[in-house]
Amino acid sequence: MAGPAHNSSSTSRLDLERRAFLDLLRIANTMANPKDIARQLVVVAWHLSGCEAVAIRLKNGPGYPYAASLGFPEQFISLEDDLCAKDEEGRLLRGEHRQPILACLCGRVLTGQVNRLQPFFTDRGSFITPSTSQLLASHPEPGCLGHTRNRCHGAGYETVGLFPIRRDDVTYGLIQCNDHRPGRLTAESVDLMENLAVSAAHLFQLAMA
Repeated sequence: MAGPAHNSSSTSRLDLERRAFLDLLRIANTMANPKDIARQLVVVAWHLSGCEAVAIRLKNGPGYPYAASLGFPEQFISLEDDLCAKDEEGRLLRGEHRQPILACLCGRVLTGQVNRLQPFFTDRGSFITPSTSQLLASHPEPGCLGHTRNRCHGAGYETVGLFPIRRDDVTYGLIQCNDHRPGRLTAESVDLMENLAVSAAHLFQLAMA
């Protein structure tokens, strides 16, 4: 691939999807380790999204740590790696069904705790905002965002997209796309990323069975 989706206005969506599909087939045919797949998937996602920073979270133990990233500072990845909420003694906090409580918006997308009536959630369970500054300044009603750590906004990222990697009611992880520039995820690129997440879920279903 020659560069991010937004850098080539002449590249059609069909061509982008075809090339992404071929890349995923190559990954499926040559790799069985989930982390190896994630390292290749993050490159495909970077090209399709047009965002400057992309990461893949994968299920590992009680949480979903980062398995691969491209464009994020190491400090950001280190601070945001562990989503599991803990008490003052470092013990995992668990919900009603003994599932670990996952923090921030990544946690809400991973656990499917989204309100699709809110404009920042899509029908497919993704979270999208063109501007974290505007989102936080809009003072949404209590509970619609949940408890957020605001580290994306604190790091200067305006565009944020979180796309669940889910198949047959099993969540394998998510694709995270961030950019310091606002409005980097268009309706077309969001659709591309959601389709990519669906295809990725099939790969991880095979690799993590």
